[in-house]
Amino acid sequence: MICAAERRKMKPREKEFCRLMTVYADPVRAAEEAGYKDPEKSLIQLMSEKEVADEIRRLSENIRSIYESTAICGLYRLAYGGVSDPLKLVYREDITDEEIGELDLINVSEIKRTKDKAIEIKFFDRIKALDKLNEILGTDRSGGSQGLLEAITASAQALSSMNRMSADEL
Repeated sequence: MICAAERRKMKPREKEFCRLMTVYADPVRAAEEAGYKDPEKSLIQLMSEKEVADEIRRLSENIRSIYESTAICGLYRLAYGGVSDPLKLVYREDITDEEIGELDLINVSEIKRTKDKAIEIKFFDRIKALDKLNEILGTDRSGGSQGLLEAITASAQALSSMNRMSADEL
C-alpha cells in the first residue's frame, strides 16, 4: 500500500480531466476539453494512474451523494407539500404571470383547462412519495402516514381559509 507521502501530486490538467469525466462520463471528450492534444492516446496514461482513478471515484461519490440528498428533499416536498399555492390558480382570477412564477407548484403533476374553462389540477401521489422515502431512508411507515394525515388536514384548512377569503371579497 502506498502511503499519502509517496503519492504523486496530480497536475491541474489531470484534475480537470477528472472533473470533466464526472460531468460528461465520456473519457475522450473529457480529455479533449481538459486540453490534451491527443485525447485517445492520453487516455491510456490517464486511466492507468491510480490518483486519477481515485479522484474520479471520489468526485462521482460526492455527486451521487448530492443527487440522493436532492431526491430525498424532493420526495419530502411531494409527500408533505401544501396545496394552497396550486389552489390560488383555481380561486384567483386576477393572478398575474409574475405571481404564478412565484407559486410553489412542485407537488403538481398536471394542470389543464377543461372545455368549460375550469382549471383541473392533478397532484403527485403522496403515498407513493412516502413509500419511496421509506424505501430510501428505511423509516417506519406509520410515522409517514401520520405526517400525510397532518398534511391533508393542513391542506383542508388552507382551502377553508381561501374559501372564507373569497366569500369576504364578494
